[in-house]
Amino acid sequence: MATGRRYAGKVVIVTGGGRGIGAGIVRAFVESGSHVVICDKDECGGRALEQELPGTVFLRCDVTQEEDMEALISETVRRFGRLDCVVNNAGYHPPLQWLQETSAQGFRQLLELNLLGTYTLTKLALPHLRKSRGNIINISSVVGAIGQCQAVPYVATKGAVTAMTKALALDESQHGVRVN
Repeated sequence: MATGRRYAGKVVIVTGGGRGIGAGIVRAFVESGSHVVICDKDECGGRALEQELPGTVFLRCDVTQEEDMEALISETVRRFGRLDCVVNNAGYHPPLQWLQETSAQGFRQLLELNLLGTYTLTKLALPHLRKSRGNIINISSVVGAIGQCQAVPYVATKGAVTAMTKALALDESQHGVRVN
């Protein structure tokens, strides 16, 4: 997490930054002196945080929509001239259900949000992060490794995020991009 002044002057995107864990991440980076772009579907929470915290900009973005993420990267770089860090935090844990109560369509939607959103934003951000020798922080869950009762789709998406993070860390180390 952002501590001290390590991120002073850095430009950081936080998905799902309008509330909950994401808002806490935004606050930590602001306290560290970063310029933070708050990405969220929820305009109310994102705008409120933007008003409260100097050094932040809210951009409405649905991480399941590639066009939104292209606009997010483009507008961030236009405003700040660079990108140093992406925090892929946006995600959802559906109510607990036995597998037979779930649907393939619901699982696909969860994959779009929890996994493909992280994949797509990372892919779009990489050219900028390679220039700045920046970093990617993917928020996963311990249940991706140890499991959770009545949460097969969620556990599968978070396990995939963890595996993707490990593979990406290996690939991007040669470019000076840290991935955790």
